[in-house]
Amino acid sequence: MPRPSSLREVTTPIFFDHAAGSPLRSDVALAMAEGLRGLPPNPSGSHSLARATRGVLEDARERIAAVLGVEAREIVFTGGGTESCNLALLGVMGPSAICISTVEHTAVRQAALEAASLHGVPLVELPVDSNGVLLVEKALELIPDGALVSVMTANNETGVTQPIAQLRKALRHAPRNIIMHSDAIAAAPSSDVKEIVLACDLVSLAGHKLGGPPGTGVLVVKEGLRLKARNVGGGQELDRRAGTQDVAGALGMAVSLELAQRDRESGAVDALKQRRDQLEQSLAGAHPTLSVTAQRVPRLAGHLHLTVRDCRSEELLMLLDQEGICASAGAACASGAPQASHVLLAMGVDADVARGALRLTLSTSTTDEEVAVAERALTQVLSKLS
Repeated sequence: MPRPSSLREVTTPIFFDHAAGSPLRSDVALAMAEGLRGLPPNPSGSHSLARATRGVLEDARERIAAVLGVEAREIVFTGGGTESCNLALLGVMGPSAICISTVEHTAVRQAALEAASLHGVPLVELPVDSNGVLLVEKALELIPDGALVSVMTANNETGVTQPIAQLRKALRHAPRNIIMHSDAIAAAPSSDVKEIVLACDLVSLAGHKLGGPPGTGVLVVKEGLRLKARNVGGGQELDRRAGTQDVAGALGMAVSLELAQRDRESGAVDALKQRRDQLEQSLAGAHPTLSVTAQRVPRLAGHLHLTVRDCRSEELLMLLDQEGICASAGAACASGAPQASHVLLAMGVDADVARGALRLTLSTSTTDEEVAVAERALTQVLSKLS
């Protein structure tokens, strides 16, 4: 039988696209399977079984609140990260302007455009530096009193973290009546987002990034902030989000957040960063035009973003896929799109260079063996392109 032409005999592909979503963790799957056993799915009834289901839902809410350091009533369950961001940006009433960074996820960018149109107010884009870090002083000049501000905790493509606490502290120096939202979806798997939750009025999270169930999300809504529901019907979630709650999904999200907290406390996230750094260092000199994005600023522990001049992302990804390495060029929501990433363009990266982007994202489940295989595969693929 002839040997395969690739670097290794591919049986199970190795997953380096955790920023797009991590596979469901076994503890999460078990909790979801067992949590509603023998119970009806709808928690809104008045009979004993519906009340038992309601108990499961509220227990999940309290567990999430405990991880995030908020009150249970400040947790709103949604149908995913995009819905959480939409509810935050479109649910705030009467902003004077909508202000977002130039590197926000498309879910926030599109919701911001719609919110600005809905309220008849300007959309203000807040610039970043060449590493993709928000220019706080410039942002303070651009943000008007009474604005709704949305700046992500960390970028989903590059992994670069943003100075949320610094921005919020500066905005609080004067009674400017600013409402602040942060998309913490990419950051939550490897970062303690309590500081972000403390700094902001609204924070979005999504289950599938955490090894939780897809189609589940949370919006943290600080006490006293009124939101207009974007979907109407029943009065679920304290009139903030109509519709029967996904109780199993809420439970799965609670467990996934607890597991992420355990990973941070056990040192698993520190080990993840070491593996990422090892992979990054192994690629030094692998291609003459290879560049690590934002290498000298704080990044998420599992993110490694590269660009290769005169290469195309689709070619890199195809060659890696043949070697059993599953990666991406950037945001999964824009996969297959030929245009350069708006994130890289906002950072001042040349469009031709940006079209050669590669994003490798690891998780705490990534092993040393998988990193070693990826090192060899990447080195070989890049040498072919030299």
